[in-house]
Amino acid sequence: MLTRTFSIGVAVVTMATSAALAATLTERLQAERMTVVGVDRTAGRFLCVEHRRWTPVVKADLREVRPGDIVRVEPATGKPAHIVVLRTAPDELASPE
Repeated sequence: MLTRTFSIGVAVVTMATSAALAATLTERLQAERMTVVGVDRTAGRFLCVEHRRWTPVVKADLREVRPGDIVRVEPATGKPAHIVVLRTAPDELASPE
């Protein structure tokens, strides 16, 4: 009886922990995703919906970035951050989500 109660308790704690970790991961992924509103290739920066400010990045990374794209910024210590396109604007519009 004690073993059964202990096993059920462990299962409940494991499921609760998994749910909490999944929620944290989802929140983190959504916080890292940014929707591009504008691109200033000359200055090497972009404007995103979420922060409503210009974010400086490596100029070469902006070649393929367009308004509407979903991006992630990878910070770099002491130099401009890198931008990674996660989903282009046409892909985002075509998505059933």
